[in-house]
Amino acid sequence: MTVKKWVRSISREPITYFLILGSVLYFSYVWLNPEDKTNSRVINVDRDSLMQFIQFRTQSFTNKSGEKLDSLSSDGLANIIRQYIQEEALYRQAMAYGMAKDDYVIKRRMVQKMEFLAEGTTTALTSLTISELQAYYEEHREDYKLPATVTFTHVFFSAERHGNVVDQLAQETLGILSENRVRFDQAPNYGDRFPYQLNYVERTQEEIASHFGEAMAQTIFRLQPHKTRWQGPIRSEFGKHLVLLTRAEAARIPPLQEVRDQLANELQRLREVESKQKAIDELIGGFEVRLSPEFEAVFKR
Repeated sequence: MTVKKWVRSISREPITYFLILGSVLYFSYVWLNPEDKTNSRVINVDRDSLMQFIQFRTQSFTNKSGEKLDSLSSDGLANIIRQYIQEEALYRQAMAYGMAKDDYVIKRRMVQKMEFLAEGTTTALTSLTISELQAYYEEHREDYKLPATVTFTHVFFSAERHGNVVDQLAQETLGILSENRVRFDQAPNYGDRFPYQLNYVERTQEEIASHFGEAMAQTIFRLQPHKTRWQGPIRSEFGKHLVLLTRAEAARIPPLQEVRDQLANELQRLREVESKQKAIDELIGGFEVRLSPEFEAVFKR
């Protein structure tokens, strides 16, 4: 069979047209999508790809990835390249297998990467000014309110251990403590072992109530502080207590200077969140969102 007859023969086969059409479509796609690397069997290792690899690995999308790359030793650079090649090969093969299709775990990972990218590429925030801190403080000052606190030590007498004589024992010991002007640090020499703590420094009523019960906590917060005067007996859920209350601080709103660092950190973080959300909203704005009629009334863009 001559070449001319062979060409004429295969040109009559339907599969020939299928192969030609398939080739045209494939090369058209490659020409129109030169940057598509998912299906490519060629892994190009260049500076930009390694810098992006470092950014995602460190979750730091700053312009310092180039410095990080340049600072690597020969062994370190070789290791980064090996990791990049391995990740690219596994990713492309996984995409070829269709593993990303309908896989929610992979979807969430990709979303998280985009969130990191949105967070890292937002415009750098400028330093906060005093007027900005002052305005934020005035608007949220109640959020920084400090609760009332007390500082005291106590001598405890167990109702379970002493029974009916617990009141008498507490009264007698109160006389001894007052007569000897027993100091804060000498309290451990008297009474029984308490299930919780002996000294309570700058504790709130809620904290006191969690150890002694609400009734005793309320009583303690009504006492007047005194450096040397023992007071009581006061009943708790465990027995009787003699209390040396040395300090009581009323609830207060601290001045700006006292909470400046905390406030600055919170305001800075708030602005970072707002900046990140703005970047995400701009990204979403590039998509057309079509809602089912049943959702249109409850979702407003």
